[in-house]
Amino acid sequence: MVTGASGLLGRAVVEAMARRGEVRAVVRREEAAPALRTLGAKVAVRDLLEPDDLIEILPRVHTVVHLVGGINLQTEEELFAANHGSALTVVRAAKEKGIHRLILLSAPGASPEAEHPYLRAKGLAEEAFVESGLEHAVIRTTHAYGVGGFWFTATVVATEDGFVVGDGRQRLAPVFADDVGAVVAAIDDRRDPVAGTWGLAGPDELIADELFGLLGEAGEPEHLEPSSAAARLTDLLGAPVSIQATQLIAASSVADAPDAAAAFGVRRTPLAEGLAITSERAKID
Repeated sequence: MVTGASGLLGRAVVEAMARRGEVRAVVRREEAAPALRTLGAKVAVRDLLEPDDLIEILPRVHTVVHLVGGINLQTEEELFAANHGSALTVVRAAKEKGIHRLILLSAPGASPEAEHPYLRAKGLAEEAFVESGLEHAVIRTTHAYGVGGFWFTATVVATEDGFVVGDGRQRLAPVFADDVGAVVAAIDDRRDPVAGTWGLAGPDELIADELFGLLGEAGEPEHLEPSSAAARLTDLLGAPVSIQATQLIAASSVADAPDAAAAFGVRRTPLAEGLAITSERAKID
């Protein structure tokens, strides 16, 4: 079962796991369901506020992949509810129903003591999974790219408008969304017990200013600090972008745990190759 399956990584995980057998997906909005059903998932529409929201659809599930969360929420309370509260709900439901394995997608720098509320919430979510007593894999992914996804969309829109969020020197190792799906599916396939925390990053590391050039813009970018970038992106995207989100965009995003791709036998897609695939898919969409 994949929770929070409607986003960029959710679609990638569902598609990868559907090739291997039955996959169930949980989303909050009915309009997100048809695309996932097309990928082969059985979809349930519900909020994950209490364990009972999951328990009735957990029979015969071996693995729960938890993707609910995100960086672009408007308040600290919303960040914690989405990224930590939902994880607690999943752990409680999984323990009650005897689920064998939990997989959590987290982020580099996650820690219960982190200064940024998103990273603190993710750190607490990791703690809940690790201390659940169940088999677990925590995968700290760097910024993921593909068609859609908040970080990649914001980065492309900012590039088209001629600016970079932050000073442009933050280090990035963007990971192709398909690679995240492949790693999750490989973890689900592992017959031996699984318990640990791994990192997943793309094979190419560069700074944000270099990514600006790689995305096709000539010249030097304007550099906007997080509050100005949040206001500019809100106008460009036509939807609220929080300062908390742009603070994370302005920070480095590189692996800080053992390589999940190496551990589970997955080839990482070079950045140029992944961007070319993404461009072709965007034309189709």
